[in-house]
Amino acid sequence: MRAALDHPRLWRTTALLAALLLAALLFVCAQGSLAVIAARPATSAQATALPSWEPWCTRGAPRKERERLAFCARVEGRVLESTHGPAAGEAHVAVISDFHIVIVRLPESVTTPRRGTNVVAIGPLFRARDGQREVQAFRFAT
Repeated sequence: MRAALDHPRLWRTTALLAALLLAALLFVCAQGSLAVIAARPATSAQATALPSWEPWCTRGAPRKERERLAFCARVEGRVLESTHGPAAGEAHVAVISDFHIVIVRLPESVTTPRRGTNVVAIGPLFRARDGQREVQAFRFAT
């Protein structure tokens, strides 16, 4: 044990590698964006102040069996993992963006993207069964 502790060069190299790994992890997690519109605009004056992607928020039928957290959300980031189910034809991807992990329920006609793919999803924001935030994608692009 003492022999390993007496090698300052080994300690410096290990610290440098750990710092580089932490910097790479922070760089990957910081990419992307997550924007949320909390409530549906009541007046046309409020609607003019909304972002350009807001019309996609009403292009589908939102789920009824989940707790709705916000009227709409736009998530842009990298795919961490994808899964199919629990229902037939249902697919989900985990996306990391802006230091958040968000689950995206894909539209039925979309193929599941691979890990590391940059994606954009727009749709209502729900609470998933496991407590994560989930976007039901009315618009999905890779």
